[in-house]
Amino acid sequence: MRKLFLFFCLSALLMALPLSAEEKKKDTRNVMLNAESATVPREINIGLPESGNGAVVYVDGLKHAQGLPRSQFHWSGGNAYEPISTIGLMEAVVRCGEFGVLVDSHTRFGRDTLSGAVTLQSSSNGLIRFDGAINGRLAKVKTGSWHFSLGAYVNYDPTNVNAPSRLFVDQKQIYQASLTRKWNNGMSLSGLYRFSLCDDRVDGGYSVAPFVFVGDGSIRQYGNFRLGRDCYMPADENVRWMDLVTGTMQEGNMAKMDRRLTHDATLKWQWEDAWESGWKLDASWHLCHIQPSRYLKVTLAGIDLTTPTGGYTRPDGSPFEGYIQQRQTQVVDTWTSDHELLFTAEKKWNKHLLKLGLDLVCARQYDATSSFIFAHSVEPSPIRLQKNGVSSWSLNRNSLYLDAWKLTAAIYAFHNWDINDRIRLRTGARINPIYNDVNTAARLSNEETKNVRVDGFNLADPNLAEIHHIQKPGLNYVVSENLSWRIVNRLFFTAEGFYSMTEKTSTYFRNAKLPSLAPIGNALVRAGFNYDNSWMDCTALFSYITSWNNAATISVTKQIGGISETIPYTAQYGIGTLGFTLDGNFHVSGFNLHARLTLQDPRYKNYGNVFEFSDGSQMVIDYSGKLVTGISRLMIEFDPSYSWDWCRVWASVRYNSRQYASRTNLAYFNGHFETFAGADFTIAKHHKISLNLVNVLFQTGAKGSIDIADTITDPAQLQDLVMAGSYIRPFTAELSYTWKF
Repeated sequence: MRKLFLFFCLSALLMALPLSAEEKKKDTRNVMLNAESATVPREINIGLPESGNGAVVYVDGLKHAQGLPRSQFHWSGGNAYEPISTIGLMEAVVRCGEFGVLVDSHTRFGRDTLSGAVTLQSSSNGLIRFDGAINGRLAKVKTGSWHFSLGAYVNYDPTNVNAPSRLFVDQKQIYQASLTRKWNNGMSLSGLYRFSLCDDRVDGGYSVAPFVFVGDGSIRQYGNFRLGRDCYMPADENVRWMDLVTGTMQEGNMAKMDRRLTHDATLKWQWEDAWESGWKLDASWHLCHIQPSRYLKVTLAGIDLTTPTGGYTRPDGSPFEGYIQQRQTQVVDTWTSDHELLFTAEKKWNKHLLKLGLDLVCARQYDATSSFIFAHSVEPSPIRLQKNGVSSWSLNRNSLYLDAWKLTAAIYAFHNWDINDRIRLRTGARINPIYNDVNTAARLSNEETKNVRVDGFNLADPNLAEIHHIQKPGLNYVVSENLSWRIVNRLFFTAEGFYSMTEKTSTYFRNAKLPSLAPIGNALVRAGFNYDNSWMDCTALFSYITSWNNAATISVTKQIGGISETIPYTAQYGIGTLGFTLDGNFHVSGFNLHARLTLQDPRYKNYGNVFEFSDGSQMVIDYSGKLVTGISRLMIEFDPSYSWDWCRVWASVRYNSRQYASRTNLAYFNGHFETFAGADFTIAKHHKISLNLVNVLFQTGAKGSIDIADTITDPAQLQDLVMAGSYIRPFTAELSYTWKF
C-alpha cells in the first residue's frame, strides 16, 4: 500500500528562494509537497549535507525542540495553525542561529467570533486521518476579553507496503488547547498546552527496497519484487539486544517498541504598543518534555550472497543459500526536557526599523542507543534468518551515549535603514555564548583503549567503557548584511551574505569518537536582480555557500570474507556550492504559473578518511572534490494552477538531474521526475472536497544515496550489483473533506 501524500513538508530549495532585501514576502510555494515521505518533513536541499531530521520547525516563534526530538514526533501542522510559511534565510540565520530556511508555524489562538475547521482524509493506502480545530471568545469583560482554542490531529497510515507485522506504520495523536486573555490596550497573554502520542515508525526500515544497479545510472527489478508495493521487512520482528547501559540482554518486538509521549507548553505575552511609545514587545516561555521513551531506527547494512555453509539458517533450522539483507538497528532510549525563554522588541521610526531579541535556552538531554544487526532474505515479505544460531549479532557496535546539559544565551539584532527611496540596508548580528556539560562514552583519542565499539560493548563493564565528563564553553556568532537598490521603478538589485561560527551541539558528543571539537563555519554570498509588476515577478541570482568543520556519523560497510561488516565512523569535512537560480511567478486572471530553475555544483572539501575494520584492515579514501551525494546539480520546477469560483486545479512537476549514490561518485542514479496534481471543489459555502495525486506520471526508480557503495573504488564491482535503497513513491490518490465554520 501507498504512503499518504504529506501536506506538511518543506519543498522550496534554499538556493531557489526568491531574493528580497526586505524579505517582505515569505515563500510558501509547495511548502506542503514531499515526493519521498508521507510523514517526515522534506530536507532542505541547498547543496549541503542533509541533517537526517527533516526540516527545522518553529512554532509561535520558538524552536519545537533543542536537538534530540524530531519535529514530526509532536508537530503536524493542520487546522490548528495559521497558514504555514517559511522563515527567510537572512532572518533565520540571525534570529534562530539555524543555517537554512525554516518552517514557520503559528497557532490559531482564539478570535472574537467562533470559527473552526474539520478535515477528514483517506487515501488509496487506507489512511485514516482526522484534523479538527475550533476557537472563539469565551467572555467579554470590561477591560478586554477571554478566548480559547482547541485542536486534535489523529493519523493512522498503513503506508504503501502494508506491513504484515503491524496494521499501521505511521501512528500519531496530537491534542492541544489554549486560553488567551486580551486587554483593551493591545496587551495579550496566551497559554498553550500540546500533548502528543507518537508511534510512527517512519525510520523502521519500511521505505526501502531491493533492486539491481545496472551500472549506468539505471536500475532493474530484482526478481519479482515491486518497488513501493511489496514489503521488505519480515513478519517476525522479535529481537534480542544488549542494553548499552546495563549490559543485560533484552527482548522485544520491533513492531511495538516505538512509543513517545511529549508534553509541550507555551506561555506567550504580547504588547502591540507598549506605553504608547511605538514599541512592540513579546515574551515567550516554552517547555518541550519527552517522557522516557523509545525510538527505533533501522537502516540498511549490505546485501551478501551466502552459501549453505555460510552459517545462515531459516526459521526451521535448515541452511539458507542466496542473497541476504543485513539490517542495522538502533534502539534509542531517550528523554529530554527543553526550556526556552525568548524576549523580543521592535520599533519603527523615521527610516529605521529595529528588532532586538534575547533567547535563553536550558536543555537537559539523555540518549542511550543500543544497536544490533539482524538479517532476512531478499524477496517480497522476506523470511527472518539466523546467523550461527542467533537472531541478532554485532551487539552495540554502533551504539551512542549522551547525558548532557546545554545552556545558551543569545542576543540578536536587526537594523533596517531606508537610506532613501532607492537604497535599503539591513544589518543583522547574533552573539550566543554556549555551555555544554556532557557525559559521553566517546573515544577522545586514538590511543584510548576503552570505549572501542566492539561486539558486546556496554557501559557496565569497566574493562570496555569509561564515561568522560566534558565541560565545554563556546561562543556562536553570526553577522549578516543585505543591500537592496531599486535601479528603476520595479527593478531591484540585491546583494547579501552572512558569516557564522557554531560550536558543536551537544548531540555531537553521542558519537563513538570525537575527532574534532572545532566550531562549524558557514558562509554565504549571493546577488541578483528582481523584477515585478501587476502580472509577474521574476528573480535571477548567483550564490556561493561554503561550510567547514562539519561532523556526521556515517555507517561504513565493507565485505570481509564475503560478508558485509558495518562500522560507525565520525566524519569531518567541508562543502562548497556555487549556484544559479531563476525563479518566476506569473498570473493572469485565474491562471497562475510558478517556474524555477536551479543549477548548483556541491562538492566535498577536506574529506579524507581512514576506515578501520574488525579484521585489522584499513581503507584510505578521500572524497574531497567529489559531488555531494543525493543532491542534483540541475533542478527544474513548474507549478501551474487555475482557479474558478467553485474549483481550483493545480499541478507540480519537478525534475531532478543525476544524483550520486556514493561519496566516491562511482554509483549514481539518473534524473527523475516528481509529479503531483490535485483539485479542490467548493460544494457549498463552508464545504470543500479535495483530490490529491502523487506520482502522476507513474515513474519508478531509486533515489538518494547508498552508504554501502562508499567503500567501492572499482567501477566494475557496481555492474549488476544487487543493492537496496529508497525509491520514488508510486502513484497514490488521496481524498479529503473539509468543513469550515
